[in-house]
Amino acid sequence: MWSKSIVDFFRSKFTVLGLIILSLGALFYFAKYTDSTFTPTSFSSKSSSQTKFYPNRFHLQGDHLELFGSYSVGNNTVIATDFAIIVEDIQSFVSILKNRSDTINHDTEKIVSKSVANISIYEKSTPDRYINRKVDEQYFIKHRNVPEVSCRKIFDGSETELKLAEEITKKTPKSTLTESDYINMTKDCEKFRQERGYILSPLTHLEENFPIAFSLLLFKDVGQAERLLRAVYRPQNIYCVHVDEKSHDDVRKAVQGITSCFDNIFLTPRSFDVQWGTMTVLEPEILCMNELWGKSKKWKYFINLTGQEFPLKTNYELVQILQAYDGANDLEGTIKRANKDRWENAGPPPHNITATKGSVHVIVNRDFVDYVIHNEIAQDFLNWTRKVDVPDETFFTSLNHNPHLGIRGSYKGVPETDSILKPFLTRFKNWGDWPCHGMRVRLICVFGVGDIPFLYSRPELFANKFYWNYQHFALDCMEELIYNRTRDEFLGKLTFDPTFYRNLGFVKNKIS
Repeated sequence: MWSKSIVDFFRSKFTVLGLIILSLGALFYFAKYTDSTFTPTSFSSKSSSQTKFYPNRFHLQGDHLELFGSYSVGNNTVIATDFAIIVEDIQSFVSILKNRSDTINHDTEKIVSKSVANISIYEKSTPDRYINRKVDEQYFIKHRNVPEVSCRKIFDGSETELKLAEEITKKTPKSTLTESDYINMTKDCEKFRQERGYILSPLTHLEENFPIAFSLLLFKDVGQAERLLRAVYRPQNIYCVHVDEKSHDDVRKAVQGITSCFDNIFLTPRSFDVQWGTMTVLEPEILCMNELWGKSKKWKYFINLTGQEFPLKTNYELVQILQAYDGANDLEGTIKRANKDRWENAGPPPHNITATKGSVHVIVNRDFVDYVIHNEIAQDFLNWTRKVDVPDETFFTSLNHNPHLGIRGSYKGVPETDSILKPFLTRFKNWGDWPCHGMRVRLICVFGVGDIPFLYSRPELFANKFYWNYQHFALDCMEELIYNRTRDEFLGKLTFDPTFYRNLGFVKNKIS
């Protein structure tokens, strides 16, 4: 009866649009009653250069239906995973679907093969997307919006809204939770996790099956570091936190309180007095690598963070990017622009290693971490770097850019990071001559609110740096963006295309 009513509905609208909708009706109907591929008799294609559409999810939005997926044209690999077919003016059709909720399994994605005119919809069956959609929707009950300004308008570059944000910042200083607040709040962990808005579910099987290990180094400003931690937190991931030896006792106690509320966040067993340009910058990272290695065998990649950074991607996007990396490591590297005088007093590196210069910020696979903490060659090279200046900008990058070492995911090409052939996407930092709408501290731009329209679409994974008490709407709006983007991806309103990352030079030229 249900399928007959749809046929009756479209009998007067026998168009290509009607056929598309009819095929979608069949899609949902058969998805309920069979686990096998359903292939109805297809309409013949009128073009040899056929457009192929590969749906991976649908969304009922008001009076229209959105079918999202990727497409290719002819034999060319032209893919756009945020491509959508939007079927409008189908209120009656949607009503039928909603009334027959037993025919729609929102937790299962099943696409049935159907060809309409010269657009073909191909079968693509995937496992259940969600862990528990109805339960997990509790994390997205409402928008997390900044109340004083419209972040949406700021991201769109509205001069009026930017001026408003700057005026409010000057008149009303930002307040934040203090270390004492965290010490008291974390006495009731369940209440703390709930009130601070932590997402306590992997949300999707994709994320659940791809855990990430993080290190987080901080010295002060627990409130800002905790906001970063909350933004990247998922229960399947694992987090190592290092508090500087110089930090105030209340900072350490506050962080201890936070870590005590989570099974997968822990403090390092010792602390270093971190000083720029010395081994003390590198040692906390290696300590965290050792701790993370011993505490979990599941994580796939390691990412190191500091307390003044913030993600440019959601966890859902991070996972897809790292899967696109396919084991490749993302590290900066250069020989031509290296400060070679840093190495003069150390003598030649051991094991025929060519020293390179790069950032301490890394995204590396588990095997790279294994090599760093267990391999004798890595230990010999680490001892050599103790004699160089700024060793944190030599150790990781050199291991990654010496392919004769055979480290999985390391780079086989010329170790020269640039914006085209070998971009560095682990971190976005605004150095030197780039316009900075905030202020510069030791040549690095501390982002102001005028910088975030630029950050909105950056391909990098994290941005450095923010100060919570300087033009705070910059950090506030980035926090709103990541939370709401996480929500929209979970609810099926947004998709993410990792093709750009899959085609990067360091991905194609990695050691497998």
